[in-house]
Amino acid sequence: MAHFSWELSVVVFIHTYIDSRLIIKLNVITTAHNQVSIMLRYLIKLFMLSMCHQMRAEVDENNTFVDYRFQNLTSFAITDLSNPVSYIMYLSLRGNNLDRIPNDITKLSSLERLILSENPQITFPPDGSPFLISRSLIDLDCESCDVKVIYNRSLRRLPLLETLRLPNNTIQMIEKRAFQHNTNIRMLDFRHNKLTSLPSTILVGLSKIKHLDLSGNRELAPQDGQPFLESSSLKILKCNNCGFSTTQVVTFSKLPNLQELHLAENRLLVAPCLLPALKALGVYSMKIITDYQRCLRKKFPFVKVLK
Repeated sequence: MAHFSWELSVVVFIHTYIDSRLIIKLNVITTAHNQVSIMLRYLIKLFMLSMCHQMRAEVDENNTFVDYRFQNLTSFAITDLSNPVSYIMYLSLRGNNLDRIPNDITKLSSLERLILSENPQITFPPDGSPFLISRSLIDLDCESCDVKVIYNRSLRRLPLLETLRLPNNTIQMIEKRAFQHNTNIRMLDFRHNKLTSLPSTILVGLSKIKHLDLSGNRELAPQDGQPFLESSSLKILKCNNCGFSTTQVVTFSKLPNLQELHLAENRLLVAPCLLPALKALGVYSMKIITDYQRCLRKKFPFVKVLK
């Protein structure tokens, strides 16, 4: 039986939160019969499966970063975590089959970032009670879950929250005082939901809010004769691919510090009306991203228009 030589290299990358990589490289060089070659491949597969099992939860040496991504978990409890849980700053449960997580996570007293994305059954409690209770959480990511409504009390027990990401959910309504207890919020991401309207005062009291992304809410549009939103601190507003068919002078009149306005891929029938008396407000560097660049340059030559 003929002999042959072959080389098999297997590289396994195991990523952590800080993007460090553990590289395992196996180089097998041998001359063997077909049966021996098949056996070697089988043994290598067993070794890789064993390594993956041992690395089920990625935990750094200081127990500050814990990653349970894509483990097919159907339940989770604080007791599942390694002690001491008070050291954990980052926890990822992305890509599992969880339908809920413990409401009270105050035992994770150092937790700053929680990722629950791609758990398609996780939602905010329909009775309006708080979704989570934490005195330390800063960043909450629930992309591609099943959130339908943000109630007035859903986030009230997250006083330090700065970043909230809820894209690709099915949010149809955000109640008027949904963020009244989240005065540290800086960025809200509601892309690709089912919103058709927003309370215009939803950002009032959020003195640190800088960035709001509503893109991809296909039926979202301003109400006739009413300001779309009110905020003295918002700098970037993204409403690409929404339901804007027209705008009025009043539409953005309550956003005096807006620096970027994104309105591309809307159904605008005319060029959008901007803030009144922009020159008087000193907004000379405002960026408008829309499909009506030529008209804007002619009507508002002092406004910087980006494609």
